[in-house]
Amino acid sequence: MKWMIIFKNDANELRAGWQIGVFILILATTSLLFIAPLVAVFNVRNQVALSTGLLVAALVATWMVTRWVNRKPFVAVGLSVNAHTMKQLGIGCLLGWLMMTVIFGFQYVSDHVMVTAPDISLVDGVQAFVGAALFFAVAAMSEEVLFRGYPFQTLVRGIGFIPSAVVMGVLFAAAHLMNPNASVFGFVNTFLVALLFSLAYWRTRSLWLPFGIHFAWNFSQTTLYGYPTSGVHFMEYELTRLTQFGPEWTTGGAYGPEGGALATVTILVCGWYVYASGSLRPHPGAMTLERETETIRWQMAER
Repeated sequence: MKWMIIFKNDANELRAGWQIGVFILILATTSLLFIAPLVAVFNVRNQVALSTGLLVAALVATWMVTRWVNRKPFVAVGLSVNAHTMKQLGIGCLLGWLMMTVIFGFQYVSDHVMVTAPDISLVDGVQAFVGAALFFAVAAMSEEVLFRGYPFQTLVRGIGFIPSAVVMGVLFAAAHLMNPNASVFGFVNTFLVALLFSLAYWRTRSLWLPFGIHFAWNFSQTTLYGYPTSGVHFMEYELTRLTQFGPEWTTGGAYGPEGGALATVTILVCGWYVYASGSLRPHPGAMTLERETETIRWQMAER
């Protein structure tokens, strides 16, 4: 019937928009099931509980739609473990750490930061390190699954990579506007880093590279160097006490490095590396949401 073209494409599949709608509906349901109990048991302000609940809800929603709508394994969203996984994860963590280290190093040599060690014991320091690693890993993975996982990849199949990266980048940046000390510069940089994460997925067809960059950026920012992360001070995870000086447009001020020009430069340089690196390629046997007969290209000439 002709009216079915509203819902189905030429391959007799639900159109991308409807697939994303189904995902959002299931996500809303699973969020109620998993986030509410965790918050009730632990604390409404417990960030670990909130992030864990969101991650579980997103993973369950992803499993349901990949299996029932796309008839694909759950790992097709870029979570398969193969011979490239540790390399991609390692490169991602190195890139995230390097970007933040360059920002800190520049501010340090230009006398824009003053660093002191917190007055904590070795045991407390180890607990803070492990707790931070867990928290930032869960938070980064939940955001990657939501913003570079099923919705993004499905949107790419519908409208192409570049428009999809822009749409999800705006949504990702907008999601951070409610954070303390949010700014226009912070919005722009958050949008740019979302484009970087999308590009990292596209180059590898895997979430491990963007997850590694995302995790190491946030972990280094707060735990190693003592900056606020997207305007939030997680003091219980800081192993360094830091005071910033200098112009806010370069340092980011109270929003943290993500609100300054130094972050803009490092994000763009990292993006160039991810785009140009010949070592970042999908695993030959990696499964994706794409059909075997479907070739989705970036709207640029591929090298």
